[in-house]
Amino acid sequence: MVTTSDVVKRDVPLLSPELARRIERLVAPEPVVSAGPMAPGMVIVVQFGRTIAAKAKGGRPSNKVFCFGPDDLSRLDDILAFYASDALEPEFYLTPIGFTRAVGAALSTAGFAQFDFQQAILYGLPSSELTSPPRHITIERVTADTLEDYLSTMVHGFEMPPEWRDAAIEDGRRRFRGDEQWFLARVGGEPAAVATLRVRDGVASLGGGATVPGHRRKGCHLALVRHRLDVAYLLGCTLVIGGANYGSGSFRNQLRGGLRLAYVESGWRRIGAQ
Repeated sequence: MVTTSDVVKRDVPLLSPELARRIERLVAPEPVVSAGPMAPGMVIVVQFGRTIAAKAKGGRPSNKVFCFGPDDLSRLDDILAFYASDALEPEFYLTPIGFTRAVGAALSTAGFAQFDFQQAILYGLPSSELTSPPRHITIERVTADTLEDYLSTMVHGFEMPPEWRDAAIEDGRRRFRGDEQWFLARVGGEPAAVATLRVRDGVASLGGGATVPGHRRKGCHLALVRHRLDVAYLLGCTLVIGGANYGSGSFRNQLRGGLRLAYVESGWRRIGAQ
């Protein structure tokens, strides 16, 4: 029997300032500092106060700054120096909760300007009614035996330029661990789509979703969204977050899976930097 208290427990929480800050921090990567020289595509993540700065040389651009806000204005020079030491240019991903006139003024003085609204961040609850993918789709957790299928599907699904692919594949090999939640969807036995699930502090993050061009519009992405919501429930997660370009197919599929919009990030880069 479903009680009123059961329904309340399953309600998606209102987006308070505290929850927005928590989501913002969970979107950012965990600090990871390399003990040796940076290999192509290897991501180094450092924390400056509340700000999280990630950088990588070669491969897919990964020079991104998260969680920057008024409390870390005094650290801006150190953040920029972190990238300048490797001749890299960062992009700042700012959220409505952390943006102030002072933040905008400091970035403008340093030569930055808003170039776009970046990905929409979504949030919601794990699925409590387990689902199965359509009959023509199978979903498997990636193992060492299927890692190469996953990596090849990933670079083709994201349509990475050729100059990024080798570094991205090597970085994936380096980061793969058997306890991570990486998923591969197949259509008729053929690798078709990929996605990841990261769990931290009881919160599941949906990421890395991509479908190869030849298998798009077959339901693979939505099936992977629903599968990961099921896995999040089985793992006992209390919240799910995801990201996608606003209005994209990925965004719509996450809404169909039950997530809702939290906020849209704005992207800032130095004027003239690519």
